[in-house]
Amino acid sequence: MNFRTPVLLLLVLVCMIPQGLFAQTDEALRKELDQFLNGFVQDYVSLPKTKNKQNFLKYFAKDATSNLFSYNISGSSRVSNSDYAGLDSYLDNIIRSSGITLGYEVTEKHYTYVSPNLATIVYRINYETKEENGIWVKGIETVTMALEKVGNAWLVMHYTVFQIEDEKLKGTCICELFIAETDDGEVVAKTTIPSGRSYNTKFDNFEFRTVGTEQIIRVGNASFKRKANGSLVQLEGDEEKELSISNSKKESVLSIILNSLYKDSCTRLKEK
Repeated sequence: MNFRTPVLLLLVLVCMIPQGLFAQTDEALRKELDQFLNGFVQDYVSLPKTKNKQNFLKYFAKDATSNLFSYNISGSSRVSNSDYAGLDSYLDNIIRSSGITLGYEVTEKHYTYVSPNLATIVYRINYETKEENGIWVKGIETVTMALEKVGNAWLVMHYTVFQIEDEKLKGTCICELFIAETDDGEVVAKTTIPSGRSYNTKFDNFEFRTVGTEQIIRVGNASFKRKANGSLVQLEGDEEKELSISNSKKESVLSIILNSLYKDSCTRLKEK
């Protein structure tokens, strides 16, 4: 009786069975991770509406850590490290922001390592942040997550984010002033504003003329008035539009830049 063929066949079957089982297990794990990532994205995007940060923090281990490298349209970069407490604080900022809208779309994903209790995910997203006051930033991120399965739940133990800012339409503007000392002396303002994929620099010449107890300010085709009580208004035909209370030429110029000239580009103004 020839036992050679049955023995060889048995060996082949024994080798094939665990491979099939592992393939099934691997596929099931990937489905779990797909569900994890989908829930992670949905709960993050909905955070401004739900205000429920615990619903998002549930994806992270209490000792989770992170690294962030960001590169903005001005060409400067920033590196920061954080932990669970830092994430908690970041989520508080989102919740407190007025009318914020988050865009977070996964465009590509890879599972570089999968086991029953450990996994790594690398994915790429297009992000977008809008606020009621006009902050609008768009860009791309590449994220790497290290996950561990604790009980029946996957938790993020560490994540690294490489963020490239692609477009900024509104944000912090930088202003440098050159002020003449006399009351009716001119002021030249150099303002750097976000403009899509780069920053633009604007130069404006402010002319001052005192009329009784009031001061008329002209810049380009726009006219403003600073009244005796400090009220700064924009003159629009026969109407006056109040901008702010101003106590000096400097405050008047900064207010006009922020609240009138570049209100569609500047959410705040930083003086250089």
